[in-house]
Amino acid sequence: MANGLEWNEKYRLGIATIDDQHQYLFEIVARIAALDSVNSDKEELKAILGELSSYMREHFRDEEAYMRRIGFPEYKYHQKLHAEIIEFVNASVTRSPTITMIQTKLKFIIKKALIDHIIEEDTKIKLYTVSQKSEFIDDCIVDL
Repeated sequence: MANGLEWNEKYRLGIATIDDQHQYLFEIVARIAALDSVNSDKEELKAILGELSSYMREHFRDEEAYMRRIGFPEYKYHQKLHAEIIEFVNASVTRSPTITMIQTKLKFIIKKALIDHIIEEDTKIKLYTVSQKSEFIDDCIVDL
């Protein structure tokens, strides 16, 4: 999926669990992008989309638990963004009747739900963790 929408080290927050989960989300998306609209069937696509939805929920749950643990002041706002992303992804893929259409929408989904969210919102979690110099600093490798 060499189109600028794959995992890039610049998305790394330095919070191991969250970074690992972000990378795995990109891996799931890459499997969808690699499907061949002629040789792949809808059941295969449906299975991967189900995995994406399920894993995204798991990731958001873990990320929200981390935010609560460190007392992140924008927790409620960030939680609302997560709910909107899940809704957006589900609506986008359920309204696309073909693999090709879903793959096309996928590029937009990756940009909005993963890349922009990591760069614009998740980075705030890292900056807050670093600024607190608390016991949670061990969860964040400071590489500013």
